[in-house]
Amino acid sequence: MTSENPNILIFMVDQLTAHVLNAYGGSVCKTPNIDALADRGVVFENAYCNYPLCAPSRFSMMSGRLPSRIGAYDNGAEFRASTPTFAHYLRRAGYYTSISGKMHFVGPDQLHGFEERLTTEIYPGDFSWTPTVSYEDLDQDDERRFSAGVSSVETVMDAAPKARSMQIDYDDDVVHHAIRELYVRARSTDKRPFMMTVSLTHPHDPYVITQEYWDRYTDDTIDAPRVPFIPLAARDRHSQSLYTHYGMDKTEISEPAYRRARRGYYGMISYVDELFGRLNTALQDSGYGNNTVLIFTSDHGDMIGERGMWFKKTLYEPAVNVPLIISHPGYGPGRVNAPVSLVDLFPTVLEFAGICQTDLQTPIDGRSLVAALNGTEEIAPILVEHIDGGTAAPRVMVRDGAMKFIFSPAYPNMLFDLVADPTELKNLAGEPAFADIEAHLLSLVQDNWDFDKLTEDVIADHAARRIIDEAQDQGRRESWDFAPRPLIQNTNYVRHGDRFPDLERRGYLPYPNSKP
Repeated sequence: MTSENPNILIFMVDQLTAHVLNAYGGSVCKTPNIDALADRGVVFENAYCNYPLCAPSRFSMMSGRLPSRIGAYDNGAEFRASTPTFAHYLRRAGYYTSISGKMHFVGPDQLHGFEERLTTEIYPGDFSWTPTVSYEDLDQDDERRFSAGVSSVETVMDAAPKARSMQIDYDDDVVHHAIRELYVRARSTDKRPFMMTVSLTHPHDPYVITQEYWDRYTDDTIDAPRVPFIPLAARDRHSQSLYTHYGMDKTEISEPAYRRARRGYYGMISYVDELFGRLNTALQDSGYGNNTVLIFTSDHGDMIGERGMWFKKTLYEPAVNVPLIISHPGYGPGRVNAPVSLVDLFPTVLEFAGICQTDLQTPIDGRSLVAALNGTEEIAPILVEHIDGGTAAPRVMVRDGAMKFIFSPAYPNMLFDLVADPTELKNLAGEPAFADIEAHLLSLVQDNWDFDKLTEDVIADHAARRIIDEAQDQGRRESWDFAPRPLIQNTNYVRHGDRFPDLERRGYLPYPNSKP
């Protein structure tokens, strides 16, 4: 590593589907700061999460591995401390690594290679969100829709302006501490390059936001879903399972309710955009703007009413297709059509930091995107998983070029041509004209997954976690949640009898290129 290695700032949001953004063909969202990033950066037009659920997607991204290969089966699964992340590799190479916000870490290790953590998590770090319903009980257990950590129809119906929410409290705090950290680093004698991850919980449901952002839209400007409501009987079998999993059978969502929920979603995205703008201003004012790689992405998408579906845990495009924009001072703007996925960020950020692939001592599933920044598109299969929660068996997806294949032992095959049929309305599985393509994609599935073993591993892991969680409920419960360090330890404030105004001048940070 040299002193010229760039800083790396990863700005991650939660449950933002790509197609609503202007950079991806959307026409409603008001996002000037994200639009400006897309204008100067490289937009990956077909980026995917590797699991349409928060924790598994994030663990996978940080480790560069498919979720099933690191035991990241669901939102209550442990992110094992023995799993190397890109933060470990960057820190080992001399980077200062810090995180502000959500990464949904589960387990006693709440750092995973980050030297400094600026906030706590918003969701539990213990095993209390371990699913209680096994695969075979999916259609029998009436409590499945109300299990811990599962979104439900209520968060659609709650859509309205609110003066405050838990998520607003959290994300305001996340960006406040991230901005503060940038200025602290700029005034520090520690001149190591940094990798900072800033991770929000918006625009995750519930679809509520303050009046300011709600009023940036009106009901009549909210677009209808690209694919209208599909009657339950006409949906694929897995979508039928999700309908009850999310409690959609308990409440009819009217057309006005659809618009309110989408209006709340767009309002939250405008809020995210403003927070991103504040952070980018701090990046410029602290002097880091010309030597920082800025990465914008989301952990997964949201159906937001498409097909009559909401949230995630499905392998349809709105739930798995995510924004990915990379702005690097060494590369010009551009667009990449080749499919990529979040596991590719691991080798990408390592290459930005000057770490060679030959230095890796652990396996990864991703490939570096630096060649794509140079204009070289590489077509390789994209692998996505949905292992638990609203499914009777693990489900997986393979995208190879334009063709997308979805397989599960419990459901019929699905095959789509995303160029001819981008909204996935015509299932080509079983059609003679596509038999060779289906056989090829099925072979990729078989090469990458052993479904019998995966099912056994998931069930055994659930059982073990439930034992641990039940045991921890007895007597004194030891929390795994990270507690941020108190401000009393902060050396940026006056803690001794220093001479005034010398002590104040220590806190000055001139604007870049300003006159003395």
